[in-house]
Amino acid sequence: MKKYLSTFLLGSTLVLAACGGGDDATDNDSDNADSGDAQAGEEIAKDNCQSCHGSDFTGATGPALAGTDLSKDEFTDTVKNGKGQMPAFESLSDDEIDDLYDYFQE
Repeated sequence: MKKYLSTFLLGSTLVLAACGGGDDATDNDSDNADSGDAQAGEEIAKDNCQSCHGSDFTGATGPALAGTDLSKDEFTDTVKNGKGQMPAFESLSDDEIDDLYDYFQE
């Protein structure tokens, strides 16, 4: 019985060691802290921006967002705080806003 328990524990330890702690993914995220995910941004845009900025984001009630010439800081400030008729989107995280910005830059 001890032999089987020892073998099980050794095998489990090796499997866990091979899986790692996930620190590599965190390090990669920090390398890309200033860049967003345009594909994720597309989904966020469809859910939050389409109704005012048009289905292709070239403008409707709100101005065009596709190919925006706003700087990232201007874009972030407008999304977070609103401007003119645009409401503030305080529920969006900084990462989600980065994703949106990258999507609209494509």
